[in-house]
Amino acid sequence: MTGRWLLAASGVVAVLVACVALPLATYTLALACFGLAHVGSELRYLDLRFGTRLGRAWAARLAALLGLAAAMRLLAMLGVLPWGVALPAEIGCVVLALLPLLQARGPARWPTALLALALSLGAAVAPFLTLLLLAVTHNLTPLGFLAERLRGAERQRALAMAGIGLLVLPLLVASGLPFSWLVALGLVAPEVTAFPGAGDLQGNLGAYVPAWALGSDWALHAFSASVFAQCMHYVAVLGVLPRLLPAGAPSLLPWPPAQRFVLGLGAAGAALLLGFALDYGTARKVYALAALLHAWAELPVLLLALNLPSQAYQPSPAALDSALASSAANTARRQGIGTSSR
Repeated sequence: MTGRWLLAASGVVAVLVACVALPLATYTLALACFGLAHVGSELRYLDLRFGTRLGRAWAARLAALLGLAAAMRLLAMLGVLPWGVALPAEIGCVVLALLPLLQARGPARWPTALLALALSLGAAVAPFLTLLLLAVTHNLTPLGFLAERLRGAERQRALAMAGIGLLVLPLLVASGLPFSWLVALGLVAPEVTAFPGAGDLQGNLGAYVPAWALGSDWALHAFSASVFAQCMHYVAVLGVLPRLLPAGAPSLLPWPPAQRFVLGLGAAGAALLLGFALDYGTARKVYALAALLHAWAELPVLLLALNLPSQAYQPSPAALDSALASSAANTARRQGIGTSSR
């Protein structure tokens, strides 16, 4: 077990170094390799964990509204609708998905009201910034899923470890200290990219950094921190959460067996990776639509989970340690991202 944890810690450090030294290459390559796979894995988790408890009627309503939100985004991409119209409409669809939670009694009522108000104001005043905040905070959702799934000491330990990967280490990267250390060693090359069609670093900072901050000293560090949090999000969604699902969990959708599902995700990921290599811009838009569906779905599902009867899973400490350590190590190995000298 000690050896596995050392391997996992080494993998996390390697990913952190890659995100600081090669932020653009790490961002584009991680997105291409793991983006679609993590979307599919998370949608499956949402269904297996919450689907039957939410009910078909509520799930169908949510799916319809999220499909409409994706249609708004697609129309903007195609130039049919201006972005200033499509994005507020997209956010409005999510607000509509939250409304049933306002009518139900339970712990979710007031958090839902605050979120619906914040999204409504964001849609009216700053829709682009609202979506940017979602892109950054979306990486923190595994904390909510772990808190909902686990209990007692297992929950505390899992949240502490996830908090280090999703909050503490990204804040360290955002401080700029790791960048300074690697600069002193001559191990930074921020403009290197995995795909020529991805453009330069400045053109990609907007994925996580607001337009008014571009060109500032901290923009690069904020981008690197978000990329690292994204990689840790992939570790949690692909490696940890699926292991916390009991065998034979009921679902609304007919998911294939776990092994076939993993193979299917691998095939879909490989196809998208090829698409990124051939036409980065088009592949990025295709992925954006898929990512939209799962990112927006998390908010109402997590809030509604507050009103659902508890169905906690209590693995043994050894089982949880194995899930967390091996998934972090395996994901870091599969990325195969290292640093290079300038």
